[in-house]
Amino acid sequence: MAAEEIQAAPGCAGLYVDLENLHADAQVLVKRLIENWPNKAPAPSRLALYVRADQVELWRLWAASRFPNLDLAVSGTQHFSMSATKNSADIAIATHAMADLALGRVSHVVVFSDDSDFISLYAAIRDEPEIPLREGKVPFLWVITDREGSVSGTVRQFFPPEQLHLVSVGGTDGAGPSRKAAAAPAGESPPAAPETAGTPEEMARAVVERIEAGPFKSTECQKIIKERWPTHSLASAGGGAFGIEFKNNIWPALEGWGVRISNPGKNPVKYEMTEEAKTKLSLDTAGP
Repeated sequence: MAAEEIQAAPGCAGLYVDLENLHADAQVLVKRLIENWPNKAPAPSRLALYVRADQVELWRLWAASRFPNLDLAVSGTQHFSMSATKNSADIAIATHAMADLALGRVSHVVVFSDDSDFISLYAAIRDEPEIPLREGKVPFLWVITDREGSVSGTVRQFFPPEQLHLVSVGGTDGAGPSRKAAAAPAGESPPAAPETAGTPEEMARAVVERIEAGPFKSTECQKIIKERWPTHSLASAGGGAFGIEFKNNIWPALEGWGVRISNPGKNPVKYEMTEEAKTKLSLDTAGP
């Protein structure tokens, strides 16, 4: 296949998002990226989301209503075990991105994930002679976050900086200057900005702080999130969608505190705030 046969029109990026890798912040981060698109890649024309198989329609509804001008694809990914976080999203993203480039659907690949496995996708695009360079560069942009404990620190250390873009969970990223808040009237303090990007770990701690020892429901936790992070996507999520996100993203952090599921393997899930969790919180608050 000749190189000219697979060239897409300029300004035609495909955005491939590993949503589960972004955890509970996914909706906020994806929206922030698209609204503040970096100048390192042409504007996206295609949005491909990779989610748990049981959440495909939920994410399709969300993305279609917010990004109606993008060609949307939502793929469900298989989990190979209940305990492992590894899934097939990285394989699907690599396969679909290479196919879209080869068929000329996109001219650039933009991957949004903190998973270091995408170094191999970059190398495959770089080493494929049928895929033309764009202004002397591999047509690939890797979007990562600054979340604590993610692999993005390692990625930033080794990956070409001109082909990296950082989206901060705190709201300031590398897409350009941030919007300035309106000045407060003279003599008044500026209003406090609402917290929009609470991490699963922060939300789990808030739950341990607020929920009393004993059984509780995930819906009780949504009230806590709504009070502290009123504009976070989980604050307004429907009951079923919230329950799924809570179980997948916040529960693992709660488990680390010592919170239990009292009816494992059954639905609806019943949670229990333990004395162990409360003790850990007291020790953590007291400090050394």
